[in-house]
Amino acid sequence: MSSEQVLKDLKASTFGLGLMSFTGRPDPYPQSAFNETILATIKKNLPNKTFINGGEFYGPNDINLKYIKSFVDTYPEQRQHLIISIKGAFDFSTFTPTGDKEGVQKSIDNVTSYIPDLDIFEAARVDPKVPIEETVAALNDNVDSGKIKAISVSEVNANTLAKIAKVSKHKIVGVEIEFSIFAREILENGLAKTAGELDIPIIAYSPLSRGILTGEIKSSADIPDDDYRKHFDRFTDENLKKNAAIVEFVEKAAAKKNATPAQYSLAWVRYWSEKTIEGIKFPKIIDIPSTSSLKRVEENFSDVVLTQEEFDQVNEFIKGVTAHGYRYNVHAEALLGL
Repeated sequence: MSSEQVLKDLKASTFGLGLMSFTGRPDPYPQSAFNETILATIKKNLPNKTFINGGEFYGPNDINLKYIKSFVDTYPEQRQHLIISIKGAFDFSTFTPTGDKEGVQKSIDNVTSYIPDLDIFEAARVDPKVPIEETVAALNDNVDSGKIKAISVSEVNANTLAKIAKVSKHKIVGVEIEFSIFAREILENGLAKTAGELDIPIIAYSPLSRGILTGEIKSSADIPDDDYRKHFDRFTDENLKKNAAIVEFVEKAAAKKNATPAQYSLAWVRYWSEKTIEGIKFPKIIDIPSTSSLKRVEENFSDVVLTQEEFDQVNEFIKGVTAHGYRYNVHAEALLGL
């Protein structure tokens, strides 16, 4: 399968699934829950393929990769229905990218030892210590050799995305970035515009702002002590209180539409996909809410669609509202938008 075919399959897909919540936690969900959720998501997407987004560092000892391998081994007939993308080339213990040729190769070799027919390998962050040309060349070599089928990138700015697309001999099939009613930076910093011009799909992670937009997190007490969100700025009591107006707006608008806050928020993200809005031609946008229950699959992957009026009402409200707190924290922000 070529990069062009992977891109075609991505554009045809409807719903994507983030896999971090299963294993990126002190108490990973069981393999059985992982399998049930993937099967249910595949069913929602048929006859199109389901995009799943995993990570080499989503938990210790390659557990996320092991879960994916176990799923494919258990349900080999379902592999044809998946587009598997894995983030790597990142040392989570030091929170630093490994974008040099050796680091990229080591990561790809490890990932493909579990998933030998990997569709997409994604460099998790730009390595500021390494010329982007070296990283891209290493990725290209692995497409040339057939080790991976396509390349995606993550947390880059518009200029870097354009440069990567220019120096890569293979089509870049995705750019992963946070996008939600809370995280709207791509609408203002040129990334969405550049991705549209280059026909590179946007993989929208945390489209529910890590659960804030579900309406179920009102204070830091609602988050378990060992949850990674405890370390993120938006989940301090101070910022949750400051941002409550956005959540309250979504809750009221969703109730009026007979939808859940999550469904309403996801419909807002999906509305931008492949439309021209305010002079910007948006590419395909694939949101990847990370869920770990069949109930959430039914809720998140619904057919709720915003009308033009509803979409405009959300935008008019958030235009004058600031989302308080870093997306992560001061340390992590240094590697965003390079």
